[in-house]
Amino acid sequence: MLSLAFSEMRGHSRRLVGTAVAIFLGVAFLTGTLVLGDTLRSNFDSLFAEVNAGTDVIVRNATDLGLESDATPGLIDRSLVDRVGAVDGVAAAEPVVQGYGQLLGADGDAIGGNGPPQLAGSWTTDPDLNPYRLDEGRAPEADDEVIVNRKTADEGDLDIGDRTTLLTPEPVEVTIVGLSTFGDQDGLGGVTYTAFTLDGAMEHVTKDPDGVSSIAVKAADGTSQDELMTRVREVLPAGVEAVTGTEVSTEASDDINAIFLDLLTTFLTIFAGIALLVATFSIYNTFSIIVAQRTRTAALLRALGASRRQVLGSVVTEALAVGIVASLIGLAGGVGIAGLLKGLFDAAGFALPAGGIVVTTGTVVAAIVVGVVVTLIAGIAPAIRASALILLRAYFSP
Repeated sequence: MLSLAFSEMRGHSRRLVGTAVAIFLGVAFLTGTLVLGDTLRSNFDSLFAEVNAGTDVIVRNATDLGLESDATPGLIDRSLVDRVGAVDGVAAAEPVVQGYGQLLGADGDAIGGNGPPQLAGSWTTDPDLNPYRLDEGRAPEADDEVIVNRKTADEGDLDIGDRTTLLTPEPVEVTIVGLSTFGDQDGLGGVTYTAFTLDGAMEHVTKDPDGVSSIAVKAADGTSQDELMTRVREVLPAGVEAVTGTEVSTEASDDINAIFLDLLTTFLTIFAGIALLVATFSIYNTFSIIVAQRTRTAALLRALGASRRQVLGSVVTEALAVGIVASLIGLAGGVGIAGLLKGLFDAAGFALPAGGIVVTTGTVVAAIVVGVVVTLIAGIAPAIRASALILLRAYFSP
């Protein structure tokens, strides 16, 4: 029966190739979605771990809002900087201000928005505590001087020395004196970032002379993040918390997942599901035609003593072979689709962190299992129906 199954496959190769293409497309879309999601999560995790590598502890208001909001997070008293800096094991402690700021481009239109946060804050002078890197120009010195991340400047056709407006939401006239990167990237996705001096940020962004958004802390040699966090917590008042830099990186990655990646993968999964649904109908129709053409052959096999299970087994073998081969090819195609989608995002101006394509074992298993199961279900159904019909004809025949 196995030999017969492969012989029949050669005889219906054109139809089976069409079926394999349908499976390939469905599995490729599914694989591309899973691989793209895993790749971006891994790349963002690596990026946040890199840019926060020098920050061991963050002191902040316990109601910090995270990346998902443009609103200014709750402030803490600036006097805590000296208290935290005096803790045993602290090598450096620097106040940080972060809030809302919408930068206008050379044409007077706002840059960014429509989802990604528009941030403004203070430039952290200690490079170990600053996730942004000064790429060109200098740090701000006057209260109306700012550093802008390079991607934002490029989108707004701005450069060093240009005078523009930052809406906080009140308009503030600023001069760009430097361009920055987020780690090695020109920006974090579509996030815009404008940095004043600390005093400038307190005056224009938070508008509070005594409050800062957080305190970035660097540990002395030989002091771990957990040890330092425990010590810092002992000197903090109620409503203020200390978390490790690792926790902050994890929270940032989770925010990106919630804001962007989960939505993206859900959207792409819907397309993959539609492709698999179309593939199911295509497989069902193809095997219905093939089985109908083999009715006489199946009846002859039954007459020669072949069992119903053997007749069905030949069809299952064909479906299994087609499903496995098409799923493996679809898996490879999906990896290519993931790379293509990542490149399209970069070409569209939505900068994504650099990094290689990530293919997990779970993705490989899911793609092959889905492709094979869909093929088997859609391919066996017409065979079962045809074999039942053969039995009825044999029973009622004179």
